[in-house]
Amino acid sequence: MAQPPMPGSVRAARVLAYVATGLVALGAVVTGAVAGPAGAGAALGSAIPVIGVFICALCFARSGSGARVTAIVFASFMILFGLGALGRGIPAGIVQLGLGIAIVAALSQRQSGDWFRRPRH
Repeated sequence: MAQPPMPGSVRAARVLAYVATGLVALGAVVTGAVAGPAGAGAALGSAIPVIGVFICALCFARSGSGARVTAIVFASFMILFGLGALGRGIPAGIVQLGLGIAIVAALSQRQSGDWFRRPRH
């Protein structure tokens, strides 16, 4: 029996996780060029939730509800880190905040839950 297609909300969450990871990598390179290795390390350290969501997104096609729940938790931390960055006056925090909200919203839909609870062969 063929596996059902991945719902649009799960695909959207996966794409958003990839975009967030690309933005983090770009930000770390730019920060490293401007502020040196310590700045790049700080940029990567503040992006740990993004890296966690990325790792979960890599497993969406074959994983169960654990990957979904873990991705929602990491995306919730993205929201908190984005709010913290905005509170410190870093405007780029709005991007992390927005992506975190979008990922949580996409993975919280019923069709997403159904996808991760599907039977596997």
